[in-house]
Amino acid sequence: MDNNKKSRFILGIAGGSGSGKTTLARKLIDECRKIGVDGRLFSLDNYYQPLDHLSFDERKTYNFDHPDAIDSALAVRHLTELCAGKTIQHPVYNFKLHTRAKKTVPCDPTRLIVVEGLYTLYFPKLLQLCDYKIFVSTGMVTAALRRVQRDITERGRDIEGAKHQILATVMPMYETYVKPTQRNAHFSINWEGEEIPGKATEGLVRMMRDHFR
Repeated sequence: MDNNKKSRFILGIAGGSGSGKTTLARKLIDECRKIGVDGRLFSLDNYYQPLDHLSFDERKTYNFDHPDAIDSALAVRHLTELCAGKTIQHPVYNFKLHTRAKKTVPCDPTRLIVVEGLYTLYFPKLLQLCDYKIFVSTGMVTAALRRVQRDITERGRDIEGAKHQILATVMPMYETYVKPTQRNAHFSINWEGEEIPGKATEGLVRMMRDHFR
């Protein structure tokens, strides 16, 4: 990371599927832009392992909720390069084909980088890069409803497939691997309902303003 600690800030957001991680991350980036702090979303969802070596049917049954599904080495390398002021070629994941797309997207470094994903607070090398760590939790019913809606509207899955995945992998992997990472967070947010937690958001924006002052 840059020698000047104030030149970059890495905010890590973890939590279960459907907890609201991505929505919170985007809201924080939008609010920080209003105070003159440019930010970028760094989603671990784009760092799923490439599964071109598997058939489409095999990919459909792959456990995407296990930490091994994430290419953490590439994510850490790219985040390190962004911290060093370098442009990266960000991978793009095709959730309908269940594998990494051939194309990449160039991403320039920004002062604020918000890393979000199930396992943001799981991998030791990723933890070391984060300046501040947040865990977002929500009720299982709320999370499941959000997950089903996302999988159907954004990822091309049907209702039965989404329900099966929640029961077969999402819930067991959350209890085994994701939930224990809450102890690595500086701060936890319990988010129920549709409204983004206002006080928590305001506090994080103030933190960014003070950091870059």
